[in-house]
Amino acid sequence: MKAAVFHQCGDASQIQIEEVPEPQIGAGQALIRVHASAFNHLELWSLHGPADESYHFPMWTGSDIAGVIAKLSPDVTGWSVGDAVAVNPSLSCGKCERCLEGEVSQCDVYDILGSNGNGGNAEYIAVNADKLIRMPNGFDFVTAAAAPLAYQTAWRAIVKRAKLQKGEDVLVLGASGGVAVAAIQISKMLGARVFAITSSEEKMEKVRRAGADFAVDRKASNPFDEVRRLTHGRGVDLVGGNVGAATWSESQNILRKGGRLVTYGRTTGREAITNISTLFWNEQTLIGSTMGSLTDFREIMELIFNGTINPVIDSVYPLEQAAEAYARYERGEQFGKIVLQVR
Repeated sequence: MKAAVFHQCGDASQIQIEEVPEPQIGAGQALIRVHASAFNHLELWSLHGPADESYHFPMWTGSDIAGVIAKLSPDVTGWSVGDAVAVNPSLSCGKCERCLEGEVSQCDVYDILGSNGNGGNAEYIAVNADKLIRMPNGFDFVTAAAAPLAYQTAWRAIVKRAKLQKGEDVLVLGASGGVAVAAIQISKMLGARVFAITSSEEKMEKVRRAGADFAVDRKASNPFDEVRRLTHGRGVDLVGGNVGAATWSESQNILRKGGRLVTYGRTTGREAITNISTLFWNEQTLIGSTMGSLTDFREIMELIFNGTINPVIDSVYPLEQAAEAYARYERGEQFGKIVLQVR
């Protein structure tokens, strides 16, 4: 089969389309003929490295996958060859207490499909059948692939962990990325007033179209000062983002008393300084959130499938142009999801 592989860490120029062995399915698994695979920041983390003992070259990533079942293990029931499916990219043991409760992201061995290779940026992928969800008849594969990781992550963070309420003010950081755009859409659906920080006039307009009430250009001035001005000095009830260290202190300071800060990533660094005095004096809550439970996945995918939420797609590339797709992501030009169309 064909896959978008790299043989060493580096930049987008390392991506090559090569023939690799078709994956073999094991017990409880299905072989998926990939029709679409969407990018996440994981693509760049894996490609840029540095490589460690978990890397086995050639590698190919891809966590967000929609396609058709090509083969099934004999022990799998409830599915048929030819069924159109989307894949939950959560990997877990399936046996521990948290897994049995459905809280797979709290499994001690939790991982994300494709993070260390053999992902969905290829013609076929072997996945656990219990992580599949059936697509409605005729539903678009590109749209389905744009949703699982980013929209599940945003749903878990905004709805389940931070418990955003109607009428609250929420600030979304890094608002051009897939999870951030999903967070804007979900927050607006819940009836919140949404502030979003992004990086250009063009992206500001796209942020507004996605549902933000206010868009702020981080390059024009201090965006947190602008949010402070827009809220008449009150700040916001919730800050959500995956930026990490670069915005942590400002995020804490923009919260109203009783406010919450939910983080689902750390693209600018994993260590930040927390003002403990501000934390306890203002009764703030700092929340970590990773992907979602099995219920979270089903809930957000149903909202996607019934059209309540429409994933924002930046661009679609054929598998053969995967290097160009990686390069666009590296340049930070995307707004929403970049998707590879495999067939």
